[in-house]
Amino acid sequence: MIKKLNKPIVGALLGSVMMSAQADFIDDSHADLTLLNRYLNQQGRDVAGSSAKAKSYRDWGQGFQLNFKSGYTEGTVGVGLDVEAFYGLKLDSGGDLNNKNHQSRYPGSMFPLDDGKSASDFAVLSPTLKMRFLKDELRIGTLYQNNPMLANTDGRLYHQTNTGAQLVSKDLSDFTFTGGDIIRTKIRNETNDSDMTTGGGNKLSDRFLYGGADYTGIADTTLSLWYSNLQDYYQQAFIGAKHTTQLPVGSLASDFRAYRSLGIGANSAGDSDYATAGYYGDGLKKGQINQSTISLMESYSLAGHTLGLGLQKNTGESDFPYLDSGLNSGDARQGPGAGADTPALTNLQLNKFQHAGERTWLAQYKYDFGQLGVKGLGFAATYGHGDQIKVASGGSSEWERDLALAYQVPEGKLKGLGVTWKNARANPSMTGQTMQDENRFYVSYIVPLW
Repeated sequence: MIKKLNKPIVGALLGSVMMSAQADFIDDSHADLTLLNRYLNQQGRDVAGSSAKAKSYRDWGQGFQLNFKSGYTEGTVGVGLDVEAFYGLKLDSGGDLNNKNHQSRYPGSMFPLDDGKSASDFAVLSPTLKMRFLKDELRIGTLYQNNPMLANTDGRLYHQTNTGAQLVSKDLSDFTFTGGDIIRTKIRNETNDSDMTTGGGNKLSDRFLYGGADYTGIADTTLSLWYSNLQDYYQQAFIGAKHTTQLPVGSLASDFRAYRSLGIGANSAGDSDYATAGYYGDGLKKGQINQSTISLMESYSLAGHTLGLGLQKNTGESDFPYLDSGLNSGDARQGPGAGADTPALTNLQLNKFQHAGERTWLAQYKYDFGQLGVKGLGFAATYGHGDQIKVASGGSSEWERDLALAYQVPEGKLKGLGVTWKNARANPSMTGQTMQDENRFYVSYIVPLW
């Protein structure tokens, strides 16, 4: 068992490099070490409408993530510092992009590439300066946020992060205002930051602005209004509403989301390097962004059971645009994209159901085994079916089924230990899309240091 660190010693060390730090900076700080062991096996079964061989990935790694969060210095404006230090060690991977016969197994899904192969290890240091004034907090550096305009994936050994600045204000009662400026992003299997793009784009952008307001002044309700702008690609507006209704028996949770996306800058001007994915008629698969996405999910809960039904519809010629980095693993041979998640309702384990014109039905079941006395154990099953996808020829539908079983030790000496198994099967019919099966197995243990 790792013993807790001596806080006076740690305080002395931090004080030597941060002379302005005062007592609250150290006294209100805390740190923990997370041990992460993650295994991923993604088997490509076939490529729809093609004789090409489907890609497969199998990666296994051990991660060590140190998180330090300081308090704030005294005064009208409090200053603090958060630091995350991560080290990842490869236990197993495979494939070599320099070997033309490597097609049955590809590297670079969980680890950075090193001369065409998965690197033996990698490390990331992520500092964030924070400042607090009244109920406002400004963060500069590494950002980990998820909101209606962007989602950071946690599907590999390391999680996606962004670099920039974010201000959150809660000065006005029942309102939370957020504004951010992202200049770089770091994908889930890289040590360096990169510029940004969206699906289908060939050129990179170095500016993503976002902002929004959330209102909670109505009981059991959150109303949201947000806007984002990826320079030279798209602007996106969002209206959302979440509400929980207590019924005589059980409760009903409603989640409504509406997006409107339009091209700006080079994309709007018709620059082919900034054209994005979709179907624009006459076989054209890239063009100017002009689309809308509307979705609704209704979930009924009773005695640990939750049953949800949802519907999402994309309209227009474009795919749903979302923030992504330039290259997967930093190597063009892996193809564009970084596996980034989308903030849309239909972001599932393997697919996003983001295609132009797509209509998606969702069904979900969850069970909390705490109702049977097994606290911390949960199960989830999700099924999504998309159709009406705009394509020049070939199939126009897809489906995916996801299963997840997770256990988090809630108390006792092993508190902080978590085990998760995820299984997914995806079956798209669109030409060039991969039919695949995937298993993920995660084990994590959080060790409090102080």
